[in-house]
Amino acid sequence: MPVVLHLTAANLKMTVRNRQALFWALAFPMMFVGFFALIGSFAESSGAGAGVAAIDRAQDDFSRRLIETLEGAGLEIHTRSDEAAARAEIAGGDLDYLLIIPAGAASALREGGGGAEILLAQAGGASGAAAAETALALALTEMRMAGAPPRLSLKRETVDTPGFDFGAAMLPGLALWGLMSNSVIGVAVALANYREKKILRRIKASPMRARTFFAAQILSYMAVSLVQAAMILGFGSLVMGERISGGLLSIGVMVVICNAVFLNLGYIVGAFSKTASAASGLGNLVVLPLALFSGVFIPTGLLPDLIGDVARWLPLFPMVEVLRGVALGSEPLAAFGAELALIVAWLALTALAAVVSFKFE
Repeated sequence: MPVVLHLTAANLKMTVRNRQALFWALAFPMMFVGFFALIGSFAESSGAGAGVAAIDRAQDDFSRRLIETLEGAGLEIHTRSDEAAARAEIAGGDLDYLLIIPAGAASALREGGGGAEILLAQAGGASGAAAAETALALALTEMRMAGAPPRLSLKRETVDTPGFDFGAAMLPGLALWGLMSNSVIGVAVALANYREKKILRRIKASPMRARTFFAAQILSYMAVSLVQAAMILGFGSLVMGERISGGLLSIGVMVVICNAVFLNLGYIVGAFSKTASAASGLGNLVVLPLALFSGVFIPTGLLPDLIGDVARWLPLFPMVEVLRGVALGSEPLAAFGAELALIVAWLALTALAAVVSFKFE
């Protein structure tokens, strides 16, 4: 054990002294977090492209002109007839707002007409609330007849949704993407370098057991992964306004389990890479599709059904789901039995593949 600890400390020292490695492991993922935070803040402030389910019970010139005005303001109007179904779409995160134009709305604009309310129901996590409400309020103001009493009012309502906002949806995936990139590509390149420089052959011929060498390497990557996850989640919580409410122990356990799968993938990639440049290219060929198809950069709901169904069986998809629930939803690990079972299955499968495919030469 002292030999393993000494080697682990030596590996950590080399990592700290390698500024390029530190940049790709720490600074680069946080740059991505900052970039997506800017996208989220822009979407929240602009409100462009907000999906609105419109139920037109008036069916007159006024309601049609109102909907046209809102479309001109950049809102995406989806005509609906069933209020319960429309509310279900909002609760499910498919749309952001529910607009109900009551019968008799036009008469409320005429002097002496009865009062009426237009309902704007907003999803709990919808972006651009201020812009959407402002667009609707301005449309009503412009369409009132001169001198008419303000009998037509806007009623606001919030629909509770089980989903997360932009930051909560992106942050766990970005953290895992950073871990995966560093572990898969880092291990693959290191293994290819060791093989090119005949270091693995020397380790095999030395009195030190090969498993001691690799155990120290794994421990050093695990230590770096914990620091990396803490920095990305901490920085992301600041710039995205998310609160890390989960237990640190549960988050740490998830990081270790997920990184074990990533390290196994790194050893598999390294086993099939003859040079460091080949290892880097093959590692990206593994990392990028996993990130793209597992909900890190693109929500899986936007993918074709076949790709989305396949992506749910990839290792990164359940990892994102569990880390999101544990870190941001304060849920216990026990609440994700099916996801953890799939992750453990990938851990066993990749470990077996890494052992079988590994070679010193």
